[in-house]
Amino acid sequence: MRTHLVGLAAVFVALLMSAAPAAADTVECPLSQARRTITNDLPSGWWTTPILNNLSETRVQEIGGEPALICVYGPSGSVQRNAPANQTCTARTGGFDCTPRIRIVPMPTPPSPSPVTLSTGPLSVPQTYMFDLDAGSVGSSGDIWFQAVTASQLYLTPRGGAQMAVGDGSNRGRDGCASASFSTGRVALSATPVGTYICVRTNEGRISQFRMNAISAGSPKTLSIGYTTWE
Repeated sequence: MRTHLVGLAAVFVALLMSAAPAAADTVECPLSQARRTITNDLPSGWWTTPILNNLSETRVQEIGGEPALICVYGPSGSVQRNAPANQTCTARTGGFDCTPRIRIVPMPTPPSPSPVTLSTGPLSVPQTYMFDLDAGSVGSSGDIWFQAVTASQLYLTPRGGAQMAVGDGSNRGRDGCASASFSTGRVALSATPVGTYICVRTNEGRISQFRMNAISAGSPKTLSIGYTTWE
């Protein structure tokens, strides 16, 4: 996983470098003074006196949806040009300072690792026994106790810090069970018929799920389950 993340980081840096815009630039106004005059042909004996104005203002203004650099020469008028591509410009006396726009290339989210199975398989659990979903064993200790209060009052009871979540009884898998609402309360066997999936957080803190595959007839009963516990 560490090697995978290092590789992704290298790709991110390469993308950022390849997307870098041109270097910073300075743009000066082309004239310190501008002349305005009448250019029409005049009758004999008539003349015009040109107006000469110094550079009075610089500003950045959007024209046609693109930023333009404008140099203003008072009553003589103004001149403008497009801002350098991929740069952000600010006006100053005599011209403009332009710096590259930094385009952030988001680092791709690494795919979630597939759940790793610790143990899986079928278990047969006699009435009053417990089953351990970490070890995949049946005996006198475990995560879930097949409790018998009477011949008809039968329960699945979490033990030793384990917790259980029946939910809607569907097959939720590792991720669905991880977000389930767990409880240490016992559940009546009658509420978990054959085909029900039950999520468990084991007493070792792992996520597990088992399916009620069969319930034997008569008394005492035996549960047949199929389970999977993930690391």
